[in-house]
Amino acid sequence: MEYIVAKDGRIRIKSKGRMLLEDLYPGMDGSEVHPIRVTVTEQKILWELSEGSICLEIEQREENRICFRYRLDGWEELPHTFHYFYRAKTNADGCYQAAEGMGGNTGYWTKEKIKSADIVMSYGLGALQFLGEEKAALLLYSEEQKHYENICETEAFKRAFYTDGSGLRTEKETMICSYGLRTERMKRSAVLLPEFYIEYSETIESGLEKAAKKIGREMGARLAAPPAYHWCSWYYCYHNFDRVQLEEYLTGLEKMEEKPPIRYFQIDAGYFPSTGDWLECTERFPLGLQEAFERINQAGYLPGIWVGAFMVGNRSKLYRQHPDWILYDLDDKPVRPWITDNEPKPWGYQDEEYYILDTSHPDAMEYMRNVFTTLHDWGARMFKTDFMLWGLQDSSRVKRHTPGKTSVEYFREYLQMIREAIGEESYWLGCIAPFLPFVGYADGMRIGGDVGSSWNGEFGPQNMMRCLVGNNYTNHNYYQIDPDAVMLREFQIRLNEREIYSLALLAAMSGSCIYTSDPLHLIKKDRRELFLFLKPDIRRKANIPFLGEERKEMVFVQHGKNSSLIFILNKSESVLKEAYTLQQLGIPTSYSVVRVMTGEQEGLWKQKLLVDIEPHDCRLYLATSDKNPTIHYENLWMNIQ
Repeated sequence: MEYIVAKDGRIRIKSKGRMLLEDLYPGMDGSEVHPIRVTVTEQKILWELSEGSICLEIEQREENRICFRYRLDGWEELPHTFHYFYRAKTNADGCYQAAEGMGGNTGYWTKEKIKSADIVMSYGLGALQFLGEEKAALLLYSEEQKHYENICETEAFKRAFYTDGSGLRTEKETMICSYGLRTERMKRSAVLLPEFYIEYSETIESGLEKAAKKIGREMGARLAAPPAYHWCSWYYCYHNFDRVQLEEYLTGLEKMEEKPPIRYFQIDAGYFPSTGDWLECTERFPLGLQEAFERINQAGYLPGIWVGAFMVGNRSKLYRQHPDWILYDLDDKPVRPWITDNEPKPWGYQDEEYYILDTSHPDAMEYMRNVFTTLHDWGARMFKTDFMLWGLQDSSRVKRHTPGKTSVEYFREYLQMIREAIGEESYWLGCIAPFLPFVGYADGMRIGGDVGSSWNGEFGPQNMMRCLVGNNYTNHNYYQIDPDAVMLREFQIRLNEREIYSLALLAAMSGSCIYTSDPLHLIKKDRRELFLFLKPDIRRKANIPFLGEERKEMVFVQHGKNSSLIFILNKSESVLKEAYTLQQLGIPTSYSVVRVMTGEQEGLWKQKLLVDIEPHDCRLYLATSDKNPTIHYENLWMNIQ
């Protein structure tokens, strides 16, 4: 891969004679810059503007990796958005979208699909896919993302041009790509922006993996905690969980013949009188959280707790006593993510409005430091902080008690305080959170919306399945991803048998967090055995062979030393009939394939695995060099150790 700089400062990126990106040129606030003067020297371009100057140094770091270093000088105020390049042209055939946070749009977009959207916005990194004789991918990203939110925008359109010598007007489809960061009108006269990389890769999957590893390393990703295997009160009891049920569940677990070795037992929302008053309890926990944590410890588990770390209810004691601790907009009105003066009211609370804590206020910061320190002192060792995206408020659009920093900088300062308060040993799960700013603080991260008791409807698994594929590249590179709870119960549920098994195996095969909210002591034996079967052993990351394609099925492969597990889920409403070569799945052609649930040897047809799967059903296969394999049903991962 190489770059070419024209006399006017425009840059082209090509590889092996193939043009990948052209007309790379900086921009501000949605338009190209209009310099007074452009000076181009070897490896350096200087744009002089009326507002200040932009200097770019370009360096070929590796054969397939180019580094851009931008410096802004002489500015009275930075733009709201600075584009490393704005509306560059590319002959890419599709793009990969990285979500900003939980439940966000993510995954691969074909050119046809991009045309149906106004614009595809990808956060933290961008990826372009090139098809043809030689497949390739181009990754666009900064490793360091501690100060600004990075955004890549892609759109497809038709541009008119005249063919050589003919004079006839024709149209050629192309794609347009921009990459920039939100500088939020900071009053900074001189800024060295994070290094920006354009990196060539053979596939979308390998490119995303390499970029995520580098970002995770630079951001100090926390990857030491054992994979999550726990219980959470939310998805069966919701906000109604109380001290009586706590005793019932812990006693039930203690009496089980084969007690599941869960690590954390987490109490979710509902214990507090109003959001913000985190150290006070309602009648649901009359003896307080410390006593509840002690009981959980006595049962052999580490206590976990839910906190909406930015949330402040208008009926809370916190707001009544300190209205200056919340965030206000430019019209001096409280920023209100939720207005709930009609029904239904969240979690049964009376609050009509929900505000955002202004963490730039030193007293508000100390209040929350005391909250987390106290919860830790009481015994909590697992913390689920929710609605964290509320805290990433554009600093140019709100009034803060102490101005002068970007939204990402304020956000990470708050995360740093929380991590100090809960200790290095505590497991931290982010929820409804921006993904990139959390890297270096969270051990786990929710990636999809809440799942529920049926396949269809608002709480069906469609969003979770899309997010699980789309965010796979972050798993064990940024943190362990969390697709949401595994449903196991056979009562008060509308998922059928095959749907329950399909979704449970999907969570396990993705290498994600495994937990449930169901009463394990009341469910059938085979469902308890399923939960034990799913228990993770070590951190494992799935390969997704068809990541750069739109398909009706999900295919995950987990590789061991001399064997692999293949999981295929038909997420569609029609029968799936498909053939996969072992080569496509990344498996040696000498391996034999056995269907795990039946133990049947699969007869490969011309080295192809043939499947016929009903809607919402799945297949799990063991591919191994062992000609007489033994299938282990005690635990999934014993099959590829």
